[in-house]
Amino acid sequence: MSATKSRRQLILEAMVRVVGRKGYELTSVADVIEEADTTRPVFYRYFDDKPACFLVAYDQAVERVLDEVLANCDVERPWPERVRTGLEAIVDLFARDPELARTAIVEVAAAGVDARQRHWDAINRFAELLEDGRDLAGGRELPDNIGLMAAGAASGLIFDELLSGRAERLPELLPELLFATLVPYIGPGAAAEEMRRAATG
Repeated sequence: MSATKSRRQLILEAMVRVVGRKGYELTSVADVIEEADTTRPVFYRYFDDKPACFLVAYDQAVERVLDEVLANCDVERPWPERVRTGLEAIVDLFARDPELARTAIVEVAAAGVDARQRHWDAINRFAELLEDGRDLAGGRELPDNIGLMAAGAASGLIFDELLSGRAERLPELLPELLFATLVPYIGPGAAAEEMRRAATG
């Protein structure tokens, strides 16, 4: 066992890896135990069952993604640049860790009502990061849930790539993700310009 990680943490990380490889429904407690190199009594010391373990592992995965976004977003930058760097952080992380990506975006849907609610809550948290975009709407009236619409659009594009097994190509999707996120706030012309900038580096 790693000197710096508890047995509980090793189990949580194993849950993310196994679910990301096999899918939630095909993952068993035995699989997680084997991946974490631990025992069944140790697993049940910390978690009542597979769903309980998954929810904690999912929460940690969301925090990891959110931390990555916040670490790369300079609040002094213009809002469209902050959105770009945040999205870039997400796709780079997911390309490096496709098991995390599939667990967080794809397999959560198979993990039951509580997990789907956690996923919805996570999208809400990312939507809140987009609220400053309202200042760029130029007086146009925006729906109250505009952030959810934008974050949901980006999440849907990422979902499709992951479902097709193309996590490594997610960074190539950055221009489209940026357009989908920005367009409700700044309009298609300005969003297309930002997309072109992202495409050219």
